Amino acid sequence: MKKVAFVCDSSADITKEEAAALNIHVIRMPIIIDGEPYIEEETISDAQIIEALKKEAKVTTTQPSLGEILSMWDALLKDHDEVFYLPLSRELSGTCRNAIQLAKEEPYAGKVIVVDSTFACYPIIKMIEIAKDMYAKGYDGNTIKEKFETEGELFAILIPENLTTLKNGGRISPAAAALGGLLKIHPLLKVDQGAIDVQDKVRTLSKAYKAGIDACLKGIDPNDYLWMIIDADNRKVSDEMKTMLEEACGQPVEQRIFKAVIMSHTGPGTIAFGRIKKIKYE
Repeated sequence: MKKVAFVCDSSADITKEEAAALNIHVIRMPIIIDGEPYIEEETISDAQIIEALKKEAKVTTTQPSLGEILSMWDALLKDHDEVFYLPLSRELSGTCRNAIQLAKEEPYAGKVIVVDSTFACYPIIKMIEIAKDMYAKGYDGNTIKEKFETEGELFAILIPENLTTLKNGGRISPAAAALGGLLKIHPLLKVDQGAIDVQDKVRTLSKAYKAGIDACLKGIDPNDYLWMIIDADNRKVSDEMKTMLEEACGQPVEQRIFKAVIMSHTGPGTIAFGRIKKIKYE
């Protein structure tokens, strides 16, 4: 049986402790705060990132360097037969496209498998856990890659608590943020096919949460999906919404937290409802 190394980047919202427990290798993404670079979980903590966002610092993320990715592949291939890499969605980062091209070249061809991903955040970890189970049951890496790319599906609704971080990051204008705050407007941001877009705009958070759950349930059989709720430093509301989502979908709902990548875009307080389509295999 092949010895396989499983790799993701820190957009998967995984701590060092979780990565060690799951035997997943993580490429940590750079975080830029007011122009100063940091490495998530190495030179800056989640608490410090949250504090910076609450102080309205400009917080952004950037791609890990190609050199860092190749260095990890080289190190892993010294004592593994294969590397299975599930990066952040190709629509949200150029890392995915670059890694796919690099994996076609020597010395990585046939040894590094990169999924052309439409996944982001914690769903990446769920998919890696599925990949590990499929390898254990005798599936080869290219078959797993193909099933993920053709059958894998992530849909999520993200609801920022306020518009401050979107404004500070330049994603909406100060005038739009001021008007939105005055009218108590909350955007529903959808993650679909790996990209983020505006699903709707709703007045009041309570209506936004209900609309988010409705959007996740529309037109699907809940039994075909794995369900989750993810929050950015907002566990009290997440606890309430978890119960509501479980009642609506009739399925168990896993509860997780956002780390730097999404939180730097939407801000502390964000709540997300998400589903992953179950991969069929024996």
